Amino acid sequence: MPEAREVDLHALAAEAQALWRRLPPGSVIWLSGDLGTGKTAFVQALARAAGAQAARSPTFALVHRYASPAGAIAHVDCYRLRSPDEALDLDFPGLFHSSRIVAVEWPERAGPYAPAPDVHLRFTYAEDPNHRVLEHVA
Repeated sequence: MPEAREVDLHALAAEAQALWRRLPPGSVIWLSGDLGTGKTAFVQALARAAGAQAARSPTFALVHRYASPAGAIAHVDCYRLRSPDEALDLDFPGLFHSSRIVAVEWPERAGPYAPAPDVHLRFTYAEDPNHRVLEHVA
């Protein structure tokens, strides 16, 4: 059964730091949820945990890479894909092999081309506007 809990930004950062420490190189994190639920905030926290440059929303560039002393983070946002076939242009195999972690927002839009997740996180709104519900799906 999926584990869900309400988190604030501090707890979200702690979750990102724990995953950065625990996940081996080549890991894939899927980030699902509506716009504004914290997916990019999670990647920003992941980049801080890795000692990488500050992460930014990849909505316009679709892919950003953040170098860190322990390996790169690839941040992919599939929100603007009009069809799963457009994910072929993102070069998931190349990202997977050249990054310590690949974080994929809106992975469902990449269909069968999104690499299988090691961790799948779903973000939803909580009653408190400063919190989100974070669910470990896989």
